[in-house]
Amino acid sequence: MNFNEYQAAAFRTAPQDQSQLDGLVHACEGFFTEGGECMTEVKRMHQYGKAMTEEIHAHLVEEVGDLLWYVALAAEHLGVSMHQIAKQNIAKLEKRFPEKFSGEAALARADKGGLSHRES
Repeated sequence: MNFNEYQAAAFRTAPQDQSQLDGLVHACEGFFTEGGECMTEVKRMHQYGKAMTEEIHAHLVEEVGDLLWYVALAAEHLGVSMHQIAKQNIAKLEKRFPEKFSGEAALARADKGGLSHRES
């Protein structure tokens, strides 16, 4: 399955009567709620020394899938494909990190002409 197929299949299960704004609000709310569920599991491992069990792994995979569903919802309400979003994101990352990730390159933000996140 590719991103375009996923987006179509995911959007089939979304509320169909939402305005563009309501759909974007729904998607963004989902980013935070599903991301929060991921963070809760990771926090338990990081802060409390809990091991990555098969159950926790399965839960994290499920929540990442739910995040992906909300990305599809946002893309649909923005009128773009997930393929387009992915392609644009990789182009940005290639410009920002031409070799590989580094803290210096992250701060330099070459893809934004060196502007900070507050300026761009």
